[in-house]
This record gives sequence, structure tokens and C-alpha cells, in this order.
Amino acid sequence: MSPRTGPSGPLSRERIVAAAIEIADENGLDAVSMRRVAQRLGAGAMSLYRHVADKDELVVAMVEQVNAGHVYPDAAEMTWRESMHTLARYDWSAYLAHPWMLTATATVTPPFGTASLAAMEWALTALEPLGLPQQEAARAVMTMNNYVQGSARVVLGARRPGADDDPGRSWQQRLGEVDLTEFPRLRQLIDQPLRDRERDWFDEGLDVILDGVQARSLLARE
Repeated sequence: MSPRTGPSGPLSRERIVAAAIEIADENGLDAVSMRRVAQRLGAGAMSLYRHVADKDELVVAMVEQVNAGHVYPDAAEMTWRESMHTLARYDWSAYLAHPWMLTATATVTPPFGTASLAAMEWALTALEPLGLPQQEAARAVMTMNNYVQGSARVVLGARRPGADDDPGRSWQQRLGEVDLTEFPRLRQLIDQPLRDRERDWFDEGLDVILDGVQARSLLARE
């Protein structure tokens, strides 16, 4: 077998990136190396460098492939708030399906490729009806992304048999057996009935942020 081919045929950048994503999904981003990707493809490690310069470039390509899987609707046909919920849900689904994305998006250099930049452009376009200065709009998108990433980390970190994907309910359940005599406000909060499971904690938390964005847009118009 030629070192430039794998058991499924000639190597390509697409096959290399796909194999790297498989490894990262299974074992995390630290498990991804040119050698392990080559082993997955049944090829020689050096043959990968004809398509990808190094691991940094490979990780950027991995992020790009995941982001390119999202087809964003026409922002003009949605309210700005609907657009932000759509963007957040896309990112949320990517982080839960590919937890390594949380590390990759924070550490790769350069941090963005075409698909990632297109998502940012789409978000800024969707916020234009609010009349925010560009820097304010960018800050709003960044704050929303930080919320999505933080929420994903909490949920992924708590995933275990019987765990609740709602951080609020999970927190309430964990503290239910704790002696909170010296913390009466916490005790009162914990003793309240569990929230209606049909209410979406993720969307509600996002709306707290978006309410602030809307308030700042009103100030910007004054």
C-alpha cells in the first residue's frame, strides 16, 4: 500500500479532518496527533503533511468542518432575538456533540476560518435592527457565546447516570440533603418545587442576556 493512500483509497484533506474529528469525539482533543490520525487512516504519518501543515492547522480545519455543517437561515426573515436564539442553539449543539470544540475554539491559532467568520458576520447582520454600534454588537455576541460555552461546560461536566441536564435543577437536587440552617435564603430557594420541566433553562438564561442587549440598544438611541 502506498504511504499516500489508506485502506479506503487516496488520502485527502477531508478524510484527514474527518478522522481527526472521530478521534477527538472519542477521546478528546489531546488525543489528536498526526500519528494517530495516520494510524486511523492506515497511512504513513508523513503522508498527512502533504495535506495539512501541522496539528494547529488540523484543529482549525476540524473547527471549520463542524461550523460549516450549520446552514444559517435568512436573518431578514427573523427577529433579532430569534436569530440570536438560533445562533446559540447551533453553537450549543456543536459543543454537546463535540466537547473538544470548547478547547479548540479557545486555543487554536488562528482562531477562525471562513465558516466561523461567516457565522460572526451573520450574527452582526442580525443585530443591525437594534442600531447598536458595531463594537457593542460584537460585545453582545461575545457575551452570548461565553454564556453558551459556560453552560455547555456545566452540563458536560455533570453528565453521569441520573444527572439532570438543567444546572438549576441539578444544583437544587445536590443541595437538597445539605444542612442549610445557617443559610435561610438558600434553604428557601431549595425548598421551592422543582421548576416545570417544559420550561427551557437554556433559553431563559439566554433571554436574560438578550434583555440586557435590548436595553443597551434603547440607550444607544437616546
